[in-house]
Amino acid sequence: MIVSIDEDLNRWYVALQDSDKIVFLAAVSHQLTVHGRSFGIDLSGEQQVKALLGLNEIQHQISSHIGRIASKQARHPEDLILQILTEKASAFGIAAYLHRSLERAQGKSR
Repeated sequence: MIVSIDEDLNRWYVALQDSDKIVFLAAVSHQLTVHGRSFGIDLSGEQQVKALLGLNEIQHQISSHIGRIASKQARHPEDLILQILTEKASAFGIAAYLHRSLERAQGKSR
């Protein structure tokens, strides 16, 4: 099941200055690491493996995007990056964790 990104959050993110996008994405990444710790405790077997692989993929996408923003390199369009992350998280069954991480990071960035 593909979950779509909240349009208000997406508009808010797109309107940020690049330096604030970096801070926000770093905060999302940090929040995701907290969830990742629970994957090792609360999940097992294939569900755990899938969640950890998904977390790794999302962390990869976020860190790559942060680096590309900072170095002014070509990157995914800003109006699509959160949707891309959401689609990847959905594919790995961890969309709810990403959603909570996005909300918490946004709350800390305001």
